[in-house]
Amino acid sequence: MFRVLLLVALVPALASANVFRACTGGRPLPISVDINGCTSAPCDLVRGQDVIALIDFTADRAISSMTTVATATALGVVTNYPLGSNSVTCNFLQGSSCPLSAGEDVTYRLTMPVLSIYPLVSLSIEIDVQDANSQSVTCFVVDAQVVPNTQ
Repeated sequence: MFRVLLLVALVPALASANVFRACTGGRPLPISVDINGCTSAPCDLVRGQDVIALIDFTADRAISSMTTVATATALGVVTNYPLGSNSVTCNFLQGSSCPLSAGEDVTYRLTMPVLSIYPLVSLSIEIDVQDANSQSVTCFVVDAQVVPNTQ
């Protein structure tokens, strides 16, 4: 019985651990990243649909406000991935709000639009949640591919 419970507890953790990797520069990693519909990289980004990610992290300091900066790298080209109003991180915290205290565990719900005009390419997306001083609060990279909407 204990083995079954252990397996049930570990499978989701192992699945989400395979989805993201560390950013450069030793920026803090999130505790977990759960991207809807993705259990292993590369994650499919369906044209014309939003990608929803739940990001769990711990604030390592007091934080008054946060902004999410997304950067996409495809075919050797690095560009800003536009999030619009979704970049205002504090507006999308689940069960918490800004300001955050040092040591506070939070869940952030990130919505990323995948426009119908995006090319069908493989890419990596860096998600960097930054405080008011542009210092990283948490950061991770996801390997993905834009795929056609078959509906």
